[in-house]
Amino acid sequence: MNKLKFLPFFICLALLSGIILLYFRWPFYEYAVAAAFLSVPFILLLPRKWLPAFLFLVLLAAIGTAFQQPGASLTSIGTYFLLSVFQFSLWVVSDQVKLVGEETKRLKEHRQLLLRKEGELRALELQEFVEQALWMLKTSKRKERTWLMEVTPFANCPVQTSELERAALQSIVRERDLVTSRKGAVYVLVKETEEDSIQPLLKRIEQKMSAKSESATYEVKKTAITTVGEMGSLLN
Repeated sequence: MNKLKFLPFFICLALLSGIILLYFRWPFYEYAVAAAFLSVPFILLLPRKWLPAFLFLVLLAAIGTAFQQPGASLTSIGTYFLLSVFQFSLWVVSDQVKLVGEETKRLKEHRQLLLRKEGELRALELQEFVEQALWMLKTSKRKERTWLMEVTPFANCPVQTSELERAALQSIVRERDLVTSRKGAVYVLVKETEEDSIQPLLKRIEQKMSAKSESATYEVKKTAITTVGEMGSLLN
């Protein structure tokens, strides 16, 4: 799920509330504008758990100020309603960006831990593979391509699958690519490369398999993906 898909809406909502506030200039709008500007660094820098309490205090102060002038209480409440919309929208944007940043950092640390774990060279479990693929795809730039390769031996033999898995592990760029196996097939996820650049990797796998067994034959399927959901053959 793309957690950032609603951010444009909340960014537009924050801008719209600010424009309306400046256009109508209801009572206390100067204080509301000042409060909006002053609250921005607090919303961006305060830890997530403190933000609701901060916004609630601002709202209480706004309502208290509005009722000090009963004759203009409705328009005053309207002013601080717009202020609340602005702050809430900015809070949602900040909160979601922080959540994505924290999740990306956690997945990156988990990946590095797996790579360093006892210095061993091993294929990832399916859940680990999916988690790291999710992080890889999230951190890919728009022009980068991620490829899923499904390598299936023609002979349904666990020994040959194990040899293919080992050959793939010895051929990949360890800090970049991922390897797992499922139902007799070996899956390799390769980041930041074009289709032609996969050939050297396949050549290395072929050389290592030939060194172990001259009769080793297998089929390779390559798919360019942008989301984890497109790894259908692996997830089904």
